[in-house]
Amino acid sequence: MDVIIYATGYRVAFPFFDEGFLNPSDNRLPLYRFVVPPEVPNLYFIGLLQPLGAIMPLAEAQAEWVADLLDGKAGLPDPATMQRDIEQTDRAMRKRYITSPRHTLQVDFYPYLRSIQRVRKKGRKNEPIQALAVNP
Repeated sequence: MDVIIYATGYRVAFPFFDEGFLNPSDNRLPLYRFVVPPEVPNLYFIGLLQPLGAIMPLAEAQAEWVADLLDGKAGLPDPATMQRDIEQTDRAMRKRYITSPRHTLQVDFYPYLRSIQRVRKKGRKNEPIQALAVNP
């Protein structure tokens, strides 16, 4: 069964999931490229970010990438590689933005868009994927 849930706001909460499954703390949810939980196959988040710029083109790019993943046209790195990328992105974000629950989802529009385009393209070729740079 496929399920799509649409919600808005900057308080990250998923009351429909068991707390032991996904439970964000202080608006933090460790997602690879703000989309993929490394340890949960076939679960994707679209638009769970706060860009400096428009969200819709970024959500569209995320959706296209997820469509490639679902169609088998692209793959993901292993969970350990995704976790390292998440940690590197988190460190870069803490340097770039004020440490607050609001900024756990913050991205710069063009660098993030380019990162999704790169990860989508490289995932098609099964090439190593460069870590997300918050502000290259």
